[in-house]
Amino acid sequence: MLIVLESVGSIFDTQNGVIYPQNADGSYDKDFSISIDEEEVSLEWWESLSPEDFQIVKYGVSTESHETIK
Repeated sequence: MLIVLESVGSIFDTQNGVIYPQNADGSYDKDFSISIDEEEVSLEWWESLSPEDFQIVKYGVSTESHETIK
């Protein structure tokens, strides 16, 4: 499942444990994945996550209150 992380302008792929940068038009760069599991994400990115987005990334699940991309 792909979940929009508004606080950091990223798309989170829960199945593969990666994030993608979100473009201004709402699309994302499928060729530029960053692994959450392999700790490739910067400390600044982690610190910029809202509490709600942090919970999504931490548990890899979404709630109905978050926008998903199909």
